[in-house]
Amino acid sequence: MTKVVHVLFSSKLGGAEQVAINISENLKTAYDFTYFSPAGPIQECLADAEIDYRTFNPKRIFEFVRTMKAIDPDIIHAHDFKASFLVNLLFHHIPIVTHIHQAPRWQTGRNWKSIAFKYVGRKSAQVLYVSDYAKESYRYQHQLSNVTIVPNGIDMARIVKMASPKPAQTFDLLFVGRLAEVKDPEKFVEIAQQLLVTNPELTIGIIGDGVLKERISHLIQATPQIKLLGFQSNPYQYMAAAKVVLSTSKSDGFGLTMVEASLLGAIPIAPPVGGISQTAVKVNGFIYMQEDALIEFLTRLFSDAEFYCENKLRLANADLHYYDKSRFIDQIQRVYQEVLSDDRSR
Repeated sequence: MTKVVHVLFSSKLGGAEQVAINISENLKTAYDFTYFSPAGPIQECLADAEIDYRTFNPKRIFEFVRTMKAIDPDIIHAHDFKASFLVNLLFHHIPIVTHIHQAPRWQTGRNWKSIAFKYVGRKSAQVLYVSDYAKESYRYQHQLSNVTIVPNGIDMARIVKMASPKPAQTFDLLFVGRLAEVKDPEKFVEIAQQLLVTNPELTIGIIGDGVLKERISHLIQATPQIKLLGFQSNPYQYMAAAKVVLSTSKSDGFGLTMVEASLLGAIPIAPPVGGISQTAVKVNGFIYMQEDALIEFLTRLFSDAEFYCENKLRLANADLHYYDKSRFIDQIQRVYQEVLSDDRSR
């Protein structure tokens, strides 16, 4: 059976990690998958999905190379920039699929990272981007000829099923994402605290884990209406019970939570950045241009039942077929087939 190795640098479940898991689960009859990442909470998710897992330490490169050579994969599927840089530098005789889930600001300018990624892109068998924005915002994208746009897909039936049990605690406003600078959970807390000034009865939840967890815990210490739930293996039950899922990302290549929120009936709201703004519009969510306007909109949404219902009804008309799992999996399989075909013809 054809062997595919996923390589990721995060040890926690996030958008890219979920994508790798979805691919492995849905193509396991055609491919033998192994998942490489640093040790961490992701191991529990992989064990539940029965996906072969190998830990690696980026500081122990020789051990990583030995393990990879022992597996002898037919394809390496590297997710995001760090993993893509690493495997393209280390492995020269294995076709590599570079899968970019982000749209960081550095890729828009001329700097050592954006210039170095030209080497990575040209060396890769295929470069996949999750959105048009993620591709077009790269300064040198016109110099890459092996690029494909593959929007993320979700298992809608599975998500709806997981969302069915109502959680013991529900929230009006929800943050779902990594507690990292790029997701800007501090901004979310700031907005939440402003909303509570005029509506102290609001309940607000933060789902996620990351390097800013202690910082966020400190910021909300004196605000009992805001609960830090940490990592949740099933965030969907909270999303389905929420009125609004708000993103405060500084940069985002796609914005998977916007699709999930729309599917589950929570109004998705995103900042005007990257692919997440495009996604929010496509799923009938909202984009906020200014923080003051966002506060005003949310205040009315939470205090005016008729206004809330009018805006929630927009979600019923959202066409989510574009994000269907089967379309996504078919695209990934075609990419693998093309990569293998090109490699054998050399």
